[in-house]
Amino acid sequence: LPGFAVEWAYRDGSSEQRKATGDLIVIAFYFLLCIGEYTTKTRRKRTCTRKFRGRDVTLFKANKVGYLTALAHDATEEDIMNADAATLCISNQKSGVKGSCVHHEAIPGETLACPVRAIGRRIIHQRKHSKSGRAFLCTFWDSAGMANVTDKMISYAVKFAASMLSYDLRGIPLDRVDTHSLRAGGACALALAGYSDTQIQKMGQWRGATFKEY
Repeated sequence: LPGFAVEWAYRDGSSEQRKATGDLIVIAFYFLLCIGEYTTKTRRKRTCTRKFRGRDVTLFKANKVGYLTALAHDATEEDIMNADAATLCISNQKSGVKGSCVHHEAIPGETLACPVRAIGRRIIHQRKHSKSGRAFLCTFWDSAGMANVTDKMISYAVKFAASMLSYDLRGIPLDRVDTHSLRAGGACALALAGYSDTQIQKMGQWRGATFKEY
């Protein structure tokens, strides 16, 4: 589903909103994010959760012996899009501990449906319009100005992708597929790939064993 969503988002003539939405779906799936950590709410509601910003991202490049070195904030676009790993530093997210980080390496040979490449595209787009790094990862700019990807935009894109992939014919009711499916699906994908419960709990910043319900 994340792969289909981002490929659809980057088809010819697509809008900046759709591109941002596709990138965020990939990022949320691999980094096991809650919806409030990477989108703004359609309706205003007070929350302690802070959205990830550009300044919360660190990209890395591996040297000749394999050690990761952080890229400079003014790294070239080529260096950003060839980064080997990315880290999101938690400032005040719902499930995490302030100061801890969530890390992912790039998927070899994957250009669109790779979390490191998706973050790189968001950073490059952001740098063209804002130099402070304070803008949210969900912020995008188009001919109408600045806007943010909302929870409803992600929900629509996820349900649309599930419909196009005929999830209902696979025994998965479309009304059960929504934004939280990315976090739950990411955890299940890790389990199927052989990751331990402890590793999954750490990556998803779960304080208890609720993730096992997935």
